[in-house]
Amino acid sequence: MSTPSKILNDSFWKILATIESLDEDISLGELSLQFESDPSQVEILEVVSFLKKFDYPIFTTKKDGRSWLCFNGKKPRMMIDFSLSEWIAMQAHFPLLDSYRGKEIYNTLADGLKRIEMKNSKSDLYKILEEEAHMEMTTSNLDIDRETILKAINKASLYGDLLLLGTGPKNITEVFVHKVVFLDGILSLVGEDTKDRCLVCIEFNEINSVKIVDSNNYRANFAGPEIDDFVLAIRSITGNEERLVLRISSPEKVNLKPEFHYLGNPYVTTNTDGEFIWAASVEVSEELFKWLASIEGESEILDPHELREQFESYKNSLDQHSTLKKAS
Repeated sequence: MSTPSKILNDSFWKILATIESLDEDISLGELSLQFESDPSQVEILEVVSFLKKFDYPIFTTKKDGRSWLCFNGKKPRMMIDFSLSEWIAMQAHFPLLDSYRGKEIYNTLADGLKRIEMKNSKSDLYKILEEEAHMEMTTSNLDIDRETILKAINKASLYGDLLLLGTGPKNITEVFVHKVVFLDGILSLVGEDTKDRCLVCIEFNEINSVKIVDSNNYRANFAGPEIDDFVLAIRSITGNEERLVLRISSPEKVNLKPEFHYLGNPYVTTNTDGEFIWAASVEVSEELFKWLASIEGESEILDPHELREQFESYKNSLDQHSTLKKAS
């Protein structure tokens, strides 16, 4: 296993990653059994020698007539400290890594980058780009008047502008916009009524006019966690909220922050097979099923069982509708 070939040698990376995953001492014989290719002890010891050059806390010894790998310290962890621009630039390079796809060197790096990406989900370049594309698709399906209203609401949310919302012939409400989300399957605006400084929820379809308030000295009365609690409270009233658990095979391909969806208390971990397990509180609606359908190839519903059955029924209804359209 010469040095030039080491970098692209799949066996080298598999041995290296397996050793790093160990939590306790192990005999070389037992370690060999963890590989399908059954590497020789010479190959394993070559990787151990390589690790020791990085001051990795590992050594070999003889016990009970067998060779053992032993650990004598805390395994090093590399902390990456990027500025936002550096992190975005790094993410922009992800597609270029595909030239090594299928090699263990790719899998090792990709797994590490996935963990970093999941921990910094709010700064995920490709999710942001997907959200922008989704917004364009959503607005393209609206008539010109509804599109103008939605764009004004999103702009107000971005810049902190106040809006005068018309929801009837004489019903005008001044609102500070916090977010636009699906509630009970309906696109809705969540914001503050500036008159009584209370949170309000207004269905998008009820809004027939918007006007930006020129002078804005209003200071928001509620922050992020309180907005989230408000959304959760509305969902608890409708009884549509569930704790969704997904197994995700390719996190880099899945948008876990879809536009207009509120995913409460998201949590990510990995199982013993290295798969990503994601959970969040969601509202059961057609919009949720549309999102699940868009990521179905890269995800699987683990829980709740009832929601999985509802999703299957939703897909079956789409298939039947498609068949009827073709028949007609």
